[in-house]
Order: sequence, then structure tokens, then C-alpha cells
Amino acid sequence: MTQIDAVLSITGEAQITGSDGRTWRAAYPDLETARESVHATAVATAAEIDAPVHLKISEPAGEQRLVVHGNGEFAVDAPQGSAGPTGFEATGFEASGFGASGLPPAPAHAPGHASVPVDPASPAPAFPAHAPAQPTAFEAASFDPAAFEPAPFEPAASEPASFASASFEPAVPQSAPAPAPAPAPEPAPTRDGARDDARAESPLRERRRRPTAADFAASRPAVPQSPAREGWQGAMNTLSGGALRLAPGDREMTRREWRASVQRGLAGHKCVVFVNLKGGASKTTSCYLTAATLGRVRGGNVLAWDNNENKGTLGDRAMQASHDHTAADLLANIDRFAQPSNAHELVNYVRAQGENKFHVLASQNQAGDKEVIDGSAFVQLHTVLRQFYHLALVDTGNASTAGTWQAAVEIADEIVLVAMNKEDSSKTLAATVDTLVDMGFADKLSRGILLVTQPAIPSKNRKARAVANEERLARIREHFGHYVRKIVVAPHDEALDDGADIIFENLAPETQEAYLEATAAIVDGL
Repeated sequence: MTQIDAVLSITGEAQITGSDGRTWRAAYPDLETARESVHATAVATAAEIDAPVHLKISEPAGEQRLVVHGNGEFAVDAPQGSAGPTGFEATGFEASGFGASGLPPAPAHAPGHASVPVDPASPAPAFPAHAPAQPTAFEAASFDPAAFEPAPFEPAASEPASFASASFEPAVPQSAPAPAPAPAPEPAPTRDGARDDARAESPLRERRRRPTAADFAASRPAVPQSPAREGWQGAMNTLSGGALRLAPGDREMTRREWRASVQRGLAGHKCVVFVNLKGGASKTTSCYLTAATLGRVRGGNVLAWDNNENKGTLGDRAMQASHDHTAADLLANIDRFAQPSNAHELVNYVRAQGENKFHVLASQNQAGDKEVIDGSAFVQLHTVLRQFYHLALVDTGNASTAGTWQAAVEIADEIVLVAMNKEDSSKTLAATVDTLVDMGFADKLSRGILLVTQPAIPSKNRKARAVANEERLARIREHFGHYVRKIVVAPHDEALDDGADIIFENLAPETQEAYLEATAAIVDGL
């Protein structure tokens, strides 16, 4: 059976592993929302494959195991000898003690929940395993179902707000004294002549979770989209002087979703590396344009860092500063920045990129066959720079044996594969992936993306070359789709051909849109 494992944190972060071994991460407002989203994912998966799905949810309070069906039904799937019963069926939030999402509110051994041991030889109890244990006196009491019909449950004002934390006492008539402990009688025969389990005659009524203020806020209808600003709808809205308020089209809505992803909050500093062991694979261009998209759409403290083991070109293609200092100069003065109060002095080592709203840290400006910055120096620089930048994008070199390359991949929160749609570039990238897998970074790769840049098509044999490019792109998608979460294709752009300064405003709209999509996918992987 298909297995989905989810590890949830108390802050709402989720790490989800599918049956194919791929792992991805997501962040939610709180633990309850994360639990609901994971359950919805399992239901959708079960519906898609038309078969039940095993769902294991691990939280700080404990662990839950469920068998989820495509119609939303699920059963507690606890291993033998655990606190959860096997075979207990529940549908939606109608099940006793279940929240509005249809999931148990917490694992059976979470604080505030009484554990109910399960005897494999006895029938499953008639209440969920995470419900409070019944008093011993009640379990042994004499009870005649025909002589007593419990009244519908009316909660008192002082009673707890949730089933999980409630403490129950059996209801008895006010005029009669509590029955003395005695052996339970044989259950009365049913109309079919069969006898039910005595525990199934419990007079307790199922209680539903009462909604909270958060539930009321969540019930608010979605806020309508603002009027279109792009396409023919946007043009009509502008020409009408506000008399028309046409809704955005599908394409504009997609771009808005990408922008929202780019602007999503991140928990602490994040580091992204761009890799391909072949030079000329557009690593530098991809790193710069991703940083520019982050700066323009997201804002904040973003650093593009040329981590070439010799001399990189990121500093050459970036806007120049009043100095020519590099990472080597910063390393020589790194002790100055052990104190965050000296952050203003960073302007003497990094290069501001104007309207792109990010900084560039150039590599050493002297080519050679000896590393000026090794792996330990990279770690030292990163430890200091993470105090000042929320996001660091690292342009790597071309040697997997270099200490700087290995340290960058080790530190990275996400790996972005980069290639030109050319045979040599994609072949070298395949070898790069093999190296990363051998180094134990397959899981980290699965959270990343592949950014493919289309090459220029010469006028000679143009049609044949275009067909060959499409065939190769299909091979690239097929091969690397087994390793990464998403593949984004950027068009060829003449504004990037000459290798000079990268001017974002000179890019074609299609190129800007491709990098918006790629940047959104990158942030989604963090």
C-alpha cells in the first residue's frame, strides 16, 4: 500500500516523504493547519490511485498512523501493542473526539490524553483510543440499557472546550444512589438474538469539538482579487479611468501566485547553490537574475556570492562599485564583522545592484591554480554573512574536488541545477548529479529545481536545429525529472549574449517571466 510519512513541528513546518522516497518541505501557520493539509494530501493521493493510503504523522507530542481512503474516510492504523486501536473506522469530523479536519487532534499519548491499552484478543473499544479512560467503577457497574436512556448531552458553561481534554463521569438518575461495584451482567440479546459487547452499550454521547475564534476567522470568504493590471483586461481597466474593474485573466493570476511565493516568509537565513561542473552553463547568469528577481519582488537582504575556486565572472557582469574588493579581502578582515554593529562596513566589500536591490560578493580577481579560499574559509565567511543576509545565492565553480564547492553544497538548503540546452552542458550536468548522489545529497536534490536555458538557433538549418533542441529538451526533462522537484525553461535572450553587464530592464518579458517562475519554485523549496 502507498505510504506517506509526515513529520510536523509545533510551529507548523512539515517534512513529507512519499512512497517513492521523495521528500519535500512546506510551512503552515500552525500545527493544526499542517495536519489538515497532510491529511488532504493523503485523501487526494488515495483518490488518484483509487486505493487506500497509509499515512503516518509524527509530531512533537507523538505519532499517528491512519489508513486514508479517497472518499475522505479513514481508520486508525496503530501497530500491534500501541495506544491506538486497529479497525476503528471514522468518517469526517462526525467521529467522536475528532476535529473539524477529520483528523485526531493529537497522538494518543499526547499530554492531556489518557492512554487506553489494547488487548489484541479483545474486541476494539467503542470509543477512540485517544479519549479519556473511563473510571474503573463505571466499567464494573451494573447497567441495564432498557431501564436507562441517557439524555442528549448539554455541556455546562464550565466544561472543557474540546473532547480531547474533557473528563467524563457516567450519568445516573438524581434520585437513585450510585450503583455499587458488581460484576457486569451478560448483555441483553438484540432483536436478532445476538449479544453485543457490553462496552458498546456505553451511555456516553459523542461530543463534537466546539469551534474557536480561529475557526471563525478561517470561515471568512476569500478576499476578491484586485482588478486586472495586465493583458487586455488591464488595458481596458486603465482606459476606462476606473469605470471598469475587470478581473485578471488566467495568466496574470498565475504570475500573481508566483509573486506571492517569492514573497513568502522564511524561517531564518537560507542558502541556495547553483551547480553544473561545466563552465558556460549559465550558472552566473541564473544566479544573478534569480537574485535580481528576489530583490525586485521580495526585497530584503539578498546576497549573490561568487564562490569560484579560482576567478569567477559574477563580479564582472554585475554593476560596479567604488571599490574592487572581493571575498578574499573580506576574509582578511572577517574579524571586524564578528560584531553586528559593524555591518555598515560591508559596503566596502560587496557591490550594490541598484534597482535590483541585492548585493554581489565577487570572487578573487586573480586567476591561478591555487585556492585562495578553501572550504573552511567559505564556512567562516558564511557564518558571518548569514547574520546580515536572509538569502544567500552561491554561484559555484567547476571542480567538485574543490573545498569551496564541497562546503557550499554541504551548507546549502537547496540545490539548483543549471544547464544550457546543449549536449555537452546537459551531459556534464548528469555527471554532476551522479556526483551529488554519491556524496549523499539525493534528498537535498529532490527539494531543488533544474533551470534550463535555451540556446540561440542559427539561421542555417534553423528548422532542423529547433527540432533537435526540442528532442534534447524532452530527454533532459525525462532524465532530471527523477531527481528534482520542478524543471523551468528560460528562453534565449539576445540581451545576455555578449557577456557584458546584465541589465534586467533589457531582458525580454518572456525571460523575466521565466525567472519569476523559477524564483517562485526555488522559494517554495525552502
